[in-house]
Amino acid sequence: MLIAPVAIGTTRILSDLHYGNPASRVRSLAALRPLFAGADRIVFNGDSLEMRSNPAAPEVEEMRRQFLEFVRNEAPRFALLTGNHDAGISDTHHLDLLGGLVFVTHGEILFEDLVPWSTELPQIRELYRQQLAALSSTERDRLEARLAACKRACAQLRLPPDSHPRKSWGRTLHAARTFWPLTRTLAMMRAWRELPERAAAFARRHRPRARFAVVGHTHLPGVWYPRDVVVINTGSFCPPWGCYAVDVSPERMVVRRVRHHRDGFDLGRVVASFVLAPASDGSEGSSATVPQLVPAP
Repeated sequence: MLIAPVAIGTTRILSDLHYGNPASRVRSLAALRPLFAGADRIVFNGDSLEMRSNPAAPEVEEMRRQFLEFVRNEAPRFALLTGNHDAGISDTHHLDLLGGLVFVTHGEILFEDLVPWSTELPQIRELYRQQLAALSSTERDRLEARLAACKRACAQLRLPPDSHPRKSWGRTLHAARTFWPLTRTLAMMRAWRELPERAAAFARRHRPRARFAVVGHTHLPGVWYPRDVVVINTGSFCPPWGCYAVDVSPERMVVRRVRHHRDGFDLGRVVASFVLAPASDGSEGSSATVPQLVPAP
């Protein structure tokens, strides 16, 4: 899906709100309102809602309705991309911004097992295998078909709701479940280590004009520079690592930390900034456009 570069001004990318999950720091949708200020469009890059237990359940549908009503009223314009926790929230699985200079997708597609640290790994692996097997060899090489197969697999996975209470001991129990057994922790660490090169390689293959790949999924925020593609992970609104917001405009890319405080969220310090040099032919978003790193203040 392509968004025209100039008309929309600044696009702000957020991901992994996990609204509806007791582990999420997003307790109230109103707490997100300051994060919309100054942007012309908000992109929610997957896992905005916790829909895995039963997407058709009345309480899940009500949560989805409230979320959509909120962003329609509060965000100037918005786009909802699917994640592995909300694979049915829309039909949009990726975006190409600035004429293809910026590639945005949630990120589970980067891994052969989609969620290699999952406690349900055998199930999600088999579901994805079945979806890929149903594609022709040509379709498996097409980004749109492969992403759709990935999302269908995620939508079929049913997990029990995370019912840990929002108490200190409940968070401790949740953390123990998240990182135990040790093999799960090792799988997470491997995914953190491999994500930058996986994202860059994926962009080179499917979006060779892209100079930025913006993802989420693994919950570890960061900015990496594997050769010719800058990889940005926006992290998560769940503990412990925190999250980033990415502003995309025709002139620059700016990565800021999202601060969490008692009253909600706001934008904090600049983590990285990139000036987008004009293309040699004077057009915006050409493959000749080169990102220049501006040191963070």
